[in-house]
Amino acid sequence: LPLTAAYSAHTGPALSDQEPQSHQVSRRRILNTAFAAASSVTFGSLVLGQPDSAYAVVYVDPDRYGDKELKSATVNKLRQTIRDALLKDPNLAPCLLKIAILDALTYNASTTEGGPDGSIVSVILSKDAPSSVCVFLKPAAESLLEMYSKVKRTTETTMADIVAFAGAESIESFGGPRTVVQLGKLDTKGSAAGTYTDLFSKSTSKDAVMDRFVSAGLNGRDVALLFGAVGAMEQVLDSLQEEEEEAEEENEMGDKAVFIPSSFGAPSEIYGRNIGSMDNSIFVRALSDLKGKKQPTYDVFRDDSVAQWVSKYADKKNGFLKDLPFAYGRLEALGTTYTGGKIGNLLGSSD
Repeated sequence: LPLTAAYSAHTGPALSDQEPQSHQVSRRRILNTAFAAASSVTFGSLVLGQPDSAYAVVYVDPDRYGDKELKSATVNKLRQTIRDALLKDPNLAPCLLKIAILDALTYNASTTEGGPDGSIVSVILSKDAPSSVCVFLKPAAESLLEMYSKVKRTTETTMADIVAFAGAESIESFGGPRTVVQLGKLDTKGSAAGTYTDLFSKSTSKDAVMDRFVSAGLNGRDVALLFGAVGAMEQVLDSLQEEEEEAEEENEMGDKAVFIPSSFGAPSEIYGRNIGSMDNSIFVRALSDLKGKKQPTYDVFRDDSVAQWVSKYADKKNGFLKDLPFAYGRLEALGTTYTGGKIGNLLGSSD
């Protein structure tokens, strides 16, 4: 079974309002779905049925990083590298989550092509990158490239895994829940770059956002949770900025504080201290705006299928943080097919 970086097992029903149905069921699809179900039971992860590998772009090799001990070492290395970068520059966190979301939303449920393969990083950093997406995301993409190079010096990894883990670690570093991430994604070779739109811009309409999520097989609840996570993290950053403006940054000698990575503290802070504590206040504010006929932080919160979840999470303080790992798990499972090892032998996709 594949190793998932499930830091706290959680079982329960899927979040989907309506799961996409396939009109053709092949032996390959049945084996993929059965394998994903077994993984979900064992590790508490939420993994959707997988598309035929002939059309899928994102491949996951459960045995890519070796035995359990080597896989655990890889997870530790990834998380520590990402957390160190976030502690140096907390402003990267919401951008890293946005990159992970946009990367995954290249998946098209009708064609079963695209998905979270990490290719968005090279697109953002390319000379022909669309300015609408890259204005605020380029520093985060550059940071991802630095993380990749740092980890690669001592540990085998892929940009697809870096991007997926960066989104999850960003959530947890801001006091969010521990999130399931499937380790072993392969970088896609020679794939066409996906189409990326800045879904988080205030000028992006709710219809444009919903079209992208629905075409990927996701729903209003996923939108509420993922946009809520980005909004909650940005609220934490706003609070930190206000605190920094009030505090004196220089000590009595006139020297500025130097960042020193530390893994001491509570078990939840083994990779470093938490940057903040995200909560459901983003939904409380959005619900107040909706009731007052005001424009919410994100226009998509006005969509009926999203607004119902905005109302729910505004009323339930812990509901948002409890459900968020499921939404991120669904996002990162888009378009993936297991390959390599014993599963590769069963599916006929191993080298």
